[in-house]
Amino acid sequence: MASVSASTAAMTLVATAKRTVAPRAVMPGARVPADKCRVAAPSRRLRPRASHVSRAGNKTSDPVTEVANMDSLIDLLVDADEEQLLKLVAENVLSFDQKMWIRIASRSDAAESQEEKDKIMTLASKCMKIIETMVESTEDTIKQSSKLLQDIVAAAANPDTGEFDVPLKADALARMSKKMEGAEVDERMLNTVYAWIRKSDEDKLDGMVHILQHLLQCYAARELDAGETPLDSVIAAPAAEWPEKFEEIIAGGFGEEAFNKDLQQRMEKVVLNLPNGSYAQRVQAEYLKEVEDRGKDIYKAKEAAA
Repeated sequence: MASVSASTAAMTLVATAKRTVAPRAVMPGARVPADKCRVAAPSRRLRPRASHVSRAGNKTSDPVTEVANMDSLIDLLVDADEEQLLKLVAENVLSFDQKMWIRIASRSDAAESQEEKDKIMTLASKCMKIIETMVESTEDTIKQSSKLLQDIVAAAANPDTGEFDVPLKADALARMSKKMEGAEVDERMLNTVYAWIRKSDEDKLDGMVHILQHLLQCYAARELDAGETPLDSVIAAPAAEWPEKFEEIIAGGFGEEAFNKDLQQRMEKVVLNLPNGSYAQRVQAEYLKEVEDRGKDIYKAKEAAA
């Protein structure tokens, strides 16, 4: 039963893929200056006025219910020890909007004793420091991801001119793949890549979009290449080499049925082993879909020629 569910989910994931991974066509011989690899990804600061979300995470338009939710969270925060406070603030960070801070101040003003008043104000100070630390940590992570991303992208530049020759040639892709080896690519990093793609697309930098999409292909190939079946030789190769690689594995007896079975098993692993809706799942699923489409065309052409 589990395999059936995984198969269904895999087919759904493939059907909804948006093909961000497939490199955009660019004019042959186009060049992108090296400084264009420094695309500023939009950052989102966690500000106290982020949104109107209750402790339960649901928006509400009822003022009475909204105040009750805020008071409930404040009561939990007041009674929490240091460890619990960190956890509560992290879980409810979006609840700390302007209304929440005003409510905390109102609770302090309405306190029946100086001790209670001081306790609430101390709580407010602690919460603010925790949120500021979270913001700094998030921004540091974004900077680290951006620096790593810049290094990987820069590896594809022409060593002699410092410019990017697009479409990227085999040697440029090889340098990018080499730089990718050992790099820690997590959801924050992939999120930064997508942010750069969106920004480059808005700025009509088709060459940079092309480069970033190839970077995603390098990442997907690294994650999906298990080195276990003939299909791995296709997955590990740049897309331009896929026809040649398919010819090799077909000549070696890797038929269409084996191809479809292998591909389906890989898609099921992507569905089952990666967080649903994650960037990692999306990129790898799209990459497998590209392999599937190219493979089906080649097998179909072989059958027609037979």
